[in-house]
Amino acid sequence: MGDLKKRQKYTVQPALCLDFDGTIRYSKHGRIINQPEDVALFAGVEEKIWEYKDNGYLVFGITNQGGVAYGFKTEAAWQAELAQTVGLFARDPFDHVAYSLLHPKGRVQPYNHRSLLRKPEVGMLAACEVAMFQQGVVVDWDKSIFVGDRPEDEECARRAGLEFIHADTFFER
Repeated sequence: MGDLKKRQKYTVQPALCLDFDGTIRYSKHGRIINQPEDVALFAGVEEKIWEYKDNGYLVFGITNQGGVAYGFKTEAAWQAELAQTVGLFARDPFDHVAYSLLHPKGRVQPYNHRSLLRKPEVGMLAACEVAMFQQGVVVDWDKSIFVGDRPEDEECARRAGLEFIHADTFFER
């Protein structure tokens, strides 16, 4: 708390909140990413994200990764996928990536429980806010955008009072 008291100036910035699977990345080998080498970015994603980043937006990754809860992959495998995804960008655009490995219908402990982080809940957005505040940045949620491809992305945006844009519209594909 002492560090927060010492900080005198905060910046205020809107955020571009991006789902991962089906929004910015896909599997080269089918519907599900099974290993880091399967990860590919959709065409034009990096350029579009940097348009926002260069105009003062924070960039957040917001992704459910319930495959860990179901035993399709390990937490270490997810971390390798995340590193691979970020590594595909010429420059890392992300200010923070929040994720939920939990799913209430999963079968692997401790990941088989309900989580307030998991979309459509807004916990990952709150985690991003906390991470930025600790760095002296206040997220301007009123000017922020959520981009995704699934109903839970849209519902998360609605619950947080954010503008939602479908990935196909946002990335013009």
